[in-house]
Amino acid sequence: MAHFHRLLASSALALAMWCGPASAQLGGSQEPAPKGPIVMETGPYTRDQLFHELSGLWQNMHFISIEKFETEPVPLTPKYQAARDKAIRDRAEGRQVFTAESQCIPAGLPRMMLNGSFEVLVRDNSLGIITAGHGLQVRNIWLDGRKHTPVEDLFESFGGESIGHWEGSTLVVTTIGLNPTNEFLYGVRGHAMTVVERFRKVSPDVLEDAMTVTDPEVFTKPWVLVSQFRRTPGRAMTEQDYCVAALDREVNKDGVEGFDLTPPVVPDN
Repeated sequence: MAHFHRLLASSALALAMWCGPASAQLGGSQEPAPKGPIVMETGPYTRDQLFHELSGLWQNMHFISIEKFETEPVPLTPKYQAARDKAIRDRAEGRQVFTAESQCIPAGLPRMMLNGSFEVLVRDNSLGIITAGHGLQVRNIWLDGRKHTPVEDLFESFGGESIGHWEGSTLVVTTIGLNPTNEFLYGVRGHAMTVVERFRKVSPDVLEDAMTVTDPEVFTKPWVLVSQFRRTPGRAMTEQDYCVAALDREVNKDGVEGFDLTPPVVPDN
């Protein structure tokens, strides 16, 4: 245990030692991740070594489309199943579904970790994660042993309050304080979700995020989903990852959808 206590004191050491076997995935076809334990040297690790372990973009190895969100079995209570059915029916019939992403509102957890890619920022006592896929979003994971803020004092947010601890080589992150407007499915908002993630490294360039989402009003049992992310050297977050609201999109005379992203003219003073 003393070894993993040192992990809490050094996020560099802990992150560089993520390892574990590959597991079953939610979603469509993808590249198989190498199986078996990953043998890595012991730390402590310098910041240069940590940069080597985490540099570049981590890209989700399977894309969860709108259709996948509509067809994936989810253990919903009748009220939320009805909301899901309505969103699916409205989209099939060509009616506008006012989703968060169509209006450039952050999806927040859990969806912000399901699609697209992310980068990790390493700090002395926390990890910052910048995600893309539903527009750029930011979350912070505290690793300094703090407790969660009492519910009555908690400020709700898209990313919530995330606190991590180590169980062997697995980083376990519990997030509370999520906005009740966060969409966990296409066009379906949550209520008071709690998200528990188990991060581990399944190969030198593959990270796994096994996520369990609970909310007694929304789910009949915990909703479990697993994603894997592959490092993509040479890529970085850019302005191309920002969001353009669907309501601002234009269709030209040929029926082709597009955007006019020309900056507005600044008037002379």
